[in-house]
Amino acid sequence: MVALIRLLLTLGIVGGLIKLFSNEDQVISENSNCQDEFLTFNRNLNIPASKLKRLKRARRAIQKAIKSYFQIQNGFSIPKFALQGSYATGTMIRTAKDMCDFDLGIYFFEEPSKTYETIQNHIKRALTGHTTVGISLLPRCVRLKYRGDFHIDMPIYYTLDEKAFYLGARGDEWELCDSKVFKDWVADKTKESLQSIRIIRYFKAWADHYRTKKRTKMPSGLVFTIWSIRFYQSHERDDVAFVHTAAAILKHLKDNFQFTWTCVMPVAPNDNVLDKLNKQQQVNFRDTLEELVSKGFEALTFDNKAKAAKAWGKLLGGRFPSF
Repeated sequence: MVALIRLLLTLGIVGGLIKLFSNEDQVISENSNCQDEFLTFNRNLNIPASKLKRLKRARRAIQKAIKSYFQIQNGFSIPKFALQGSYATGTMIRTAKDMCDFDLGIYFFEEPSKTYETIQNHIKRALTGHTTVGISLLPRCVRLKYRGDFHIDMPIYYTLDEKAFYLGARGDEWELCDSKVFKDWVADKTKESLQSIRIIRYFKAWADHYRTKKRTKMPSGLVFTIWSIRFYQSHERDDVAFVHTAAAILKHLKDNFQFTWTCVMPVAPNDNVLDKLNKQQQVNFRDTLEELVSKGFEALTFDNKAKAAKAWGKLLGGRFPSF
């Protein structure tokens, strides 16, 4: 059976994998059922309550400092704030290095009379001395770093009517974009299934484990969020749903891309969020995804739950429970 799986992968006939495993009674072993272990794994990916408390305290302090700063600046309105990113969509995970990032959008409700870079510098001045680690001005956000285990990214927006939002970006200045629209897209696409949120978290944890182990670049959490939603394969068991979704993503890549892969944002600015991977990194990722599909399907055939859990632990890392 395993040899057949690998042959299908080698030939690029990934669709055959899903067909091969469509009859669960014949192939998927009930004794391989790791549903409880996957649910425990999902809980193990949660950010500790103590860290969340520090994040929330940091967020309140940031908002207070920025508001106070702009109250005494001429030519600026006082901005408002909105949580964004994986925290807002419920897909944030605790990484193997116990790091996490937190996205806090800064919104101005008038067209800026200053350049985006000037506004970034104002934000930096407002927060100077806020942490002992420091502040970085990145192309699309201001990053405030905290010692040890998290950082906060602050993209800057403006809007005139609270319908169209423009994101500041060095080189482009302002582009139509709002992460709230993406957050709403994720919420709409996952509202019927909590499992789909868990699948996103499993992919992010798998990528983090592989990135840490092999020291190689993997697609971003944003890419896995989009792919997991678009190619989600539901099942009563999370292990089966995860493998089938991985196989569907792999089939999509093999069917549609010969030279350069893309993952297009489903909302404005509809850009390719996979463009940070070079050709070799894409090949490495394809090989890794093939391994996940092959070994994941193999784990589903095991007649021993402990053996299946051990296989999943090798694929997903030490936070996956073992016997």
